[in-house]
Amino acid sequence: MKLAPFIGRILLVALVFLSLYAFGWSVAHVTTVIRVVSIACVSAYLVNPVVKRLQSRGMSRDMAIAAVFLGFLSALGITLYLLVPVAQRQAALIGQQVQGFAADSDVHLARLQVVLEEELPGNFMEGRDLKTEVDTRLEELSGTAIAVVTQLLLAVASNLIYVFLLPMIVFILLQDGPFFYHQIVSAVPNRYFEVIYRLINRVDEQLGGYIRGVLIVTFCVGTVSTVGLWICGMKYFFIIGPLMGLLNMIPIFGPMVGMGIAAVAMIFQTGSPGAVVGPILVGVVSQVLDNVAFTPIAVSRSVDLHPLLVLVATLCGGELFGLVGLLLAVPATATIKVVWQGVREARESTRMGGRLAALDSS
Repeated sequence: MKLAPFIGRILLVALVFLSLYAFGWSVAHVTTVIRVVSIACVSAYLVNPVVKRLQSRGMSRDMAIAAVFLGFLSALGITLYLLVPVAQRQAALIGQQVQGFAADSDVHLARLQVVLEEELPGNFMEGRDLKTEVDTRLEELSGTAIAVVTQLLLAVASNLIYVFLLPMIVFILLQDGPFFYHQIVSAVPNRYFEVIYRLINRVDEQLGGYIRGVLIVTFCVGTVSTVGLWICGMKYFFIIGPLMGLLNMIPIFGPMVGMGIAAVAMIFQTGSPGAVVGPILVGVVSQVLDNVAFTPIAVSRSVDLHPLLVLVATLCGGELFGLVGLLLAVPATATIKVVWQGVREARESTRMGGRLAALDSS
């Protein structure tokens, strides 16, 4: 009879592990669907205030949604019409710069070959040709790059249906959003209604402030980076600058990757490793402005998370859901924190109410 509790605990632990394994297996097989639905939910969440504003001016909800979609497509078309030619010219400059760098590398490798043969002792360089070895490595890298690009194109082609499904999901979420909200709220028992309603409002306030603030910060960092790279003399500042702003949305790792890309692009342009000082300085200045001014003003204290928690959440999000996980890790963690705090406050208030009732009865 004494073995029964022990066996029960073992079965409970086994059930927990099996449940976690089943959850992980399910997530691994539907990550693409989760990414698409997550992007659709965030997009609908950001657009919903605009739809409400149009509704308040007398438009029906369907007409307001159609107007938002039409406005977005028009803005996207105009932006592409204006920016694509500039981006094409700067991309062509990057290609020419890479070709020039490759042509000059033969001369530099020949000089390095002579220096190494003179300076290194013994027969270390005998029978070795740096140019041949570098060409071999480049061929291997080219083969790897071609394989990666091929896999990427196949993945894009296989997931092309989601590109068309995404706006449809956003439209459905916008159209039936009030219905979904009403159904969720009406399903809450009366004794928990006030707690759940408060939680929904707190999550909405925090997420809304955070996401809109991040978009403002992204625009500001991208603008500062673009202007700074232009001042440094980078020819393709119009591509690298906005890219640095977009990468800034990824906590911790994004800014470092952006500075690295800018530094490598500057080396390709000038051929001098010392030229990286300018882009790195631009990245440092943009990060200082971000941490001192942009983020405190735009994002404020909407997300109060420890840096270590942000790092762990970002790593886990990237490992599970890729780029979308990197972008949504912080708001998802903040939402979990708000829900946990709300549940804990509700439990404390319930306990306090029970104690007061006990005192009154006594």
